[in-house]
Amino acid sequence: MKFSILLVVITIGVAGHAFACKCGGPWSVKEEFEDSELIFHGKVISKELVTIQETLKQDQLSSLKQKLKGDTEKLQFLESHPIYEVKFEIIETYKGAVIRDTVTIYTATKSASCGYKFDKDKAYIVYGTPLSDIRFMFLPDSDKYMTVEKEHTFWTNHCTRTTGYNKTEAAELGKLKMKGG
Repeated sequence: MKFSILLVVITIGVAGHAFACKCGGPWSVKEEFEDSELIFHGKVISKELVTIQETLKQDQLSSLKQKLKGDTEKLQFLESHPIYEVKFEIIETYKGAVIRDTVTIYTATKSASCGYKFDKDKAYIVYGTPLSDIRFMFLPDSDKYMTVEKEHTFWTNHCTRTTGYNKTEAAELGKLKMKGG
């Protein structure tokens, strides 16, 4: 449900219309725990702008560009639209497998696009998914569930429970982790 709402918001934004992020919810910690593939407490160690195409697997990018060859608006958006790449030092993982002591999170740059505003050197609880919010704008229906995102990277947005670190949420997540969800 919340994914459908977010997809509508993003689709409208790509079409060039003014919009505001609308998420529905709020969802409980338990609901978000079940819905997210990665949940962690971490500190922002870097934040930089990248293009959408930089968030994708390189072997998938050329195929995607070929499919968009006739759609100059989408192709230009893919090649030039900025996304935040935020790197976190992991303090504690509540759900999901993290293979390094850092993780890369992508999010839109504007709150109107449901982007989350992260500040360097601050701690957050992040709820993430390996599927990008924008992937569905570029892929035909037959390819919508292909994995085109870089491996070991995740996406978050304002519609998740991602938040500045707080002990209450961390304690609740710790209990869910102990129960196994």
